[in-house]
Amino acid sequence: MKLLGGDLTTPYQFIRIAEAMRELGLDDEALAWAKRGIAQTSGWQVAQLYDLACEVQGAEPLEVLALRRAQHERMPSSSTYRALRTAAEPLDAWPLEQEAARVTLQRADPRGFVDALLGDDEVELAWIAAAAAPDDALGPDLWLRLAERRECDRPADALAVYQRIADEVLEQADRRAYHSAARILQRARAAAQPAGELDAFAEYLTGLRERYRRRPTLTAILDKAGLR
Repeated sequence: MKLLGGDLTTPYQFIRIAEAMRELGLDDEALAWAKRGIAQTSGWQVAQLYDLACEVQGAEPLEVLALRRAQHERMPSSSTYRALRTAAEPLDAWPLEQEAARVTLQRADPRGFVDALLGDDEVELAWIAAAAAPDDALGPDLWLRLAERRECDRPADALAVYQRIADEVLEQADRRAYHSAARILQRARAAAQPAGELDAFAEYLTGLRERYRRRPTLTAILDKAGLR
């Protein structure tokens, strides 16, 4: 195995051996080598060893569930949360796993926690978690996704997020940022109407255009987008 796997100190060598065992139809050996690599190595490639162990033919559902639980506890993310859910649901075990999985994720990865809650259609809980997270934990992409999901029931909340993200985007003075901000502001305007904030949004837009009056390219892009 040293010829195939090298010195067996990194996940990559164990991945090569486990994949070779699968190609030979030796699924039990593939599972054993994947589990050995999980136990003996570290690093981001260990995730691939978990996948290999869970995907070998004949892997018992309860063993797959245990592997996914261990993976989530070891390297929690929204991806490992979804993998655990996928393993648990056919066994009707997700109600037993969900709370502990969320606690693990919330502690380790606030962004992943909010993402997972959105995946569970828990928009209100996701909003509360996002508001409690550190300022730079989520990133504008996830805030925008959250605002889109929030907009139907709480358009004023979504409007505030859209305006804040647009302001952040416009800290960059280039055409790409201008187009991105215009798209976000169009969504803000759509949220302003059901929120009863059309007049306030118009004032915000007037102030924004005045603030950036020395950026003619931005003005032209806003005009073209109908943001007057």
